[in-house]
Amino acid sequence: MPLDMDSKLKTVLIGSSGTSNAFSSVLSLRRNWNGNVKIVAVDSNPRNLVTSSLLCDKFYQVPETCKPEFRDAITQIIKEENVDTYIPFIDEEIFVLALLCEENILNRNLCLQVKDHKIADLCNDKLKTYEWLSEMNILTPESFRLNPAIVGDGQYVIKRRRGFGSRIIRLSDVKENLTQYSPDDFIIQYECEKPEITIDVCFDQKRSFFSYICRERIETKGGVCTRARLFYDESLEKTAYTIADKLSLNSFCFQVMNYKGDWAVTDINARPGAGTGMSVAAGMDFFSAMFAILWDEDPAQYIRPLKKETFVTRQYSDFIMNI
Repeated sequence: MPLDMDSKLKTVLIGSSGTSNAFSSVLSLRRNWNGNVKIVAVDSNPRNLVTSSLLCDKFYQVPETCKPEFRDAITQIIKEENVDTYIPFIDEEIFVLALLCEENILNRNLCLQVKDHKIADLCNDKLKTYEWLSEMNILTPESFRLNPAIVGDGQYVIKRRRGFGSRIIRLSDVKENLTQYSPDDFIIQYECEKPEITIDVCFDQKRSFFSYICRERIETKGGVCTRARLFYDESLEKTAYTIADKLSLNSFCFQVMNYKGDWAVTDINARPGAGTGMSVAAGMDFFSAMFAILWDEDPAQYIRPLKKETFVTRQYSDFIMNI
């Protein structure tokens, strides 16, 4: 049944609320549901350093996701606040929440993007991502476990297996001292060429609704995209649909780069991205569509397809945070 907002107040927990995609989610909630939703935010930083807290009803500072104390803290908050929808924005947090659901520690009716820890782990682990994409016959750059005995002559880099925003290290710069990198934490991958394209995806299998947009990073400052080109591409559309369908992901993004003359998938994120707000500015509100799918509403009402190639620039606003 579609969500009746007049009969039931929804309580949404926004994880890692200090991130830009979390802030975009809160904006979408206030824009489209406002007083019909109670927003609870959590972050490892204190409230006065988390802009999202200005628009939320309650805020909790919690341990970092990687710490064992996080599980108990988040479980307690979910129960005390009667949370029915949880949106995590850190890959490790997505994995932890999926585990808690599978262990029946959380209510199975909790609205959550990913409830299968294997899918969450696949998206978080770059080696598993490579292996799965290869099985699906989706082009992806050659990747393998870091082994000092294996030193390719090609254009290879060292990357962390898990996490995001990690620094890329060229193999040629450190090949004489590879022992400083743990084979459990790092992989060797063929280095792709720019441009880097992020594809935002919305997929509602129940309603047979699928939408996507490609975002080319034209300018990046401090790891954040500040100028982007939005466009459609038939080959990337097919890849987006395959990933969404095979992994049962409804709101996510993935990255592609140039690999030996063709687009290759380098990462899959089981969540909207930090730059997805730029797609929202162009009328494609993937955040609101995400909530609509979770609440059995029609996501199409929040997506206005582009009529032509569009450019989006990003500026920053300043907020005074009370201590």
